[in-house]
Amino acid sequence: MTSQADTAAGTERVRRYYDNNAAAFERLGQGGASIHRAVWGPGVATRAQAFHHVDELLLDTLPPDLARPSVVDLGCGLGASLLYLAGQTDLTGEGITISPAQAARATELIAEAGLAERVRCREGDFLAVPEDLAGTADLAFSIEAFIHSPDADGYFREAARTLRPGGRLVVCDDFLTSAATPDSPKAARRMAEFRTGWHVGSLLTVGQVRTAAAAHGLELVRDLDLTPYLELRRPRDRWISALLAAGRVFRPTGLYWQSLVGGDALQWALIHDLLSYRFLELRRR
Repeated sequence: MTSQADTAAGTERVRRYYDNNAAAFERLGQGGASIHRAVWGPGVATRAQAFHHVDELLLDTLPPDLARPSVVDLGCGLGASLLYLAGQTDLTGEGITISPAQAARATELIAEAGLAERVRCREGDFLAVPEDLAGTADLAFSIEAFIHSPDADGYFREAARTLRPGGRLVVCDDFLTSAATPDSPKAARRMAEFRTGWHVGSLLTVGQVRTAAAAHGLELVRDLDLTPYLELRRPRDRWISALLAAGRVFRPTGLYWQSLVGGDALQWALIHDLLSYRFLELRRR
C-alpha cells in the first residue's frame, strides 16, 4: 500500500518533471504539441497519422448513439489528443494535468484552435479528480500518463468515479511483460534507469491491471499490443544512445538528461521484451 507521503512526493516529482520539460518536449519532439509516441499502425501512411493513430483508436471507442459524448483526458499534457478528437467529431472535452505549465500552454493551444467552447484543460490531479467531473464521462483516457501515477489503485478508483455507468476507460502505456524480477544485472540496471528517468510510479502487467481495475468495477474488454508499430532505434535514437554512453563518463545531471536516459532504457526494454506498449480498453460495469 502506497503511503500518502510517498504519493505526494511522487506527484511532486512528476509535476516538476513536466513543468521543467514541457516546452522542450514540444519544441524538440517530432509531434509538436502531441508529445506521445508515433505508432505506425495498420493504414498509417504519414508521420502525422502515426502521431494520431492512438487518437483514432480512441474515436472508435466512442458510443455511436450519443450526439455529443463527454470525454475526459486524465493526464492531458498539452491537450493535443483532446484537440484532435474535437476536430474529428462533436464532443465536449475536459483535460487535467498535474503541471501548471502544461495547463497554461494547453489553454493557449485550445484558444488558437477556436475550440474553447467545447474543450478545456486545467491543472489537476487524476488521483483526486475534480468533483464537477465525477460521473460525467462517456470516455476517459490516459495516454502515457498512467505510468507516472504513484498509486495504481487510486488511479483506477478515480477513473471509475469519472465515468458514467457503461462508460469506457482507455489506458495506453508501457506495461511489464512479466511480473518476475529481471534475470540479469544489465536488465535490472536498464529497468531502474527507465523508472528513474521517466518518473515511473505504476508499472504493472496486463494481468495486474485487470485485477486492480476490477476492484473498482472496471472490466478489461480489449487489449491491443502496439509494440510492433513503434519506431525503435531510429538514427536519432542511436545518436542519443551514443551521446548518453559518452555522458556517463562526465555524469551530467538535470531532469531533461534524466528523461533521455529513461527513454533510451525504455527502448532497450521494449526491444528485449521486458515491456510492451499496449492499448487497454476497460468498461465500467
